[in-house]
Amino acid sequence: MGVVDYWRLPRGVNVIMGTLAVPGGALLVTDFSEPASVHAVLLHALSVAAFMAGWNTLNDVNDLEADRINRPNRPIPSGRVSLESARRFGLLMMGISVAALVAVIIHAERTFDGLVWWDSIVIWLLALFLFTSYEYDGLPFTPCLKRQGFKGNLAISVLVSVLLVFGAAAVGEGLEPLPWIVALAALAINTAREIIKDVQDLAGDADRTTLPMRIGPEQARTYAWVCSLLGMVFLVLPYGLEMLPKGAVVLQLPALLSAIIAKPKLVTGEDALASRYLKGALFLGLLGYIASVLLSDIF
Repeated sequence: MGVVDYWRLPRGVNVIMGTLAVPGGALLVTDFSEPASVHAVLLHALSVAAFMAGWNTLNDVNDLEADRINRPNRPIPSGRVSLESARRFGLLMMGISVAALVAVIIHAERTFDGLVWWDSIVIWLLALFLFTSYEYDGLPFTPCLKRQGFKGNLAISVLVSVLLVFGAAAVGEGLEPLPWIVALAALAINTAREIIKDVQDLAGDADRTTLPMRIGPEQARTYAWVCSLLGMVFLVLPYGLEMLPKGAVVLQLPALLSAIIAKPKLVTGEDALASRYLKGALFLGLLGYIASVLLSDIF
């Protein structure tokens, strides 16, 4: 396994985007300028990066047969990474995530008053619950969520969206409303992207019943666009509610434009491009929120 494969196997770009959501979520509730808060955010970010790398890798391990058809150039089906090596790498990443979480607790106990780490633990355990329920058969879901179409789409999207709340929890503000509204925007847009990815994977998804299989690819694309519209509403809602400066809403124009451009791609069946634009909307939306906080004095 080469260095490039270590990057591609856990989907490095996605890991970076998810990791950036942690300081982004913290910035929504505080400037976390104190060294203790910075250390807490970094430990949370490390836990997220390792968790996402572990999940993505183990997902590829479990999806080998489908990926032989849908994504034959991925590291495992292409033969560049052995199945056992990938499994060990995925488990190692999950172990690092646990270790970082333990460090979060130790750091919080030594630095802050009260059980400020409890919401971080709850969110991490929720993520673990989603991971096991999504990937593996057994209680509470038989079969696993990824075989249940839209439920699986929601499970992935909850994991993506809750990263912002995890960032707020890093500085003891996990119950603040702003990160939750921002998380709803991410939830809706990412759900749209997950539906489109299922449309792309129709040929190889023989072991599951996805939404496009149930209602057809055209109607599934319509569902995805509705989710995108809902996401755009939540994207601007914090500005309308004056949780962020109203004028700073212009910083979300790139994210809104990226989501809007996805519509004609859905109409023409260019699913890969539509997925790419929705992914761009997620990333640009996060950058827009961060910029709205950092440049609030201007607006």
